[in-house]
Amino acid sequence: MQQLQPDVYLMEGLRAAHAYLLTSEAGHTLVDAGTPGEADRIQGEIEDGGFSLSDVKAIVLTHAHNDHMGSAAELARRSGAEVLAHQAGVPYIEGTAPLPFTALHKRAFSWLGDQLFRAEPCTVSRALQDGDVIDALGGLRIVHAPGHTPGCMALHQPDRQILFLGDVFFHRGEGIGLPPAIVSVDVDLAAASARAVAALPAEVACFGHGEPILEGAGTRLHEAVSG
Repeated sequence: MQQLQPDVYLMEGLRAAHAYLLTSEAGHTLVDAGTPGEADRIQGEIEDGGFSLSDVKAIVLTHAHNDHMGSAAELARRSGAEVLAHQAGVPYIEGTAPLPFTALHKRAFSWLGDQLFRAEPCTVSRALQDGDVIDALGGLRIVHAPGHTPGCMALHQPDRQILFLGDVFFHRGEGIGLPPAIVSVDVDLAAASARAVAALPAEVACFGHGEPILEGAGTRLHEAVSG
């Protein structure tokens, strides 16, 4: 694991999307859960960092894509942690409904992704709403940011100005941008959500895809939606 900030760690070596461990004496929180089959890797990262999976009390899923929720069910079984997600994402995480893509090519691409990364449905213990605060890092506020998926969300620590972005933004080699249109349910809504998230005070940004920004993140995010 790579320590980014006090009590904030980046899981290293995951195949597709990042996951983060937020530590506390009262119990740890895992933000996202990798692709299917990565539970061993994530548990190993946690233990190599000197922590225990059994002390993970919550697994927060930023949205219902298999590269972010793929190992959540197995990690929840091993740790006993509760699984948290936005209310609008619960049917897709629990596997009771497919993501509501309307375009045929997006439905086909989504189906192919499900075949490549076949995730076990995961029961959500606690459904979240915009503005809810979860007990991690002294209080993480839920920011509903739909568009990429209906339940897509960011997590904001206002005092320390830290944002966990899931897939609201991608940090690619060429800069910060929106996720690819082919994997977003509603591109226009995703763009509107990104603008709203970019307006939040942020010094640190932790992306689902791409390197974290540890200084001046708010300015970079604002520039990304203002171009």
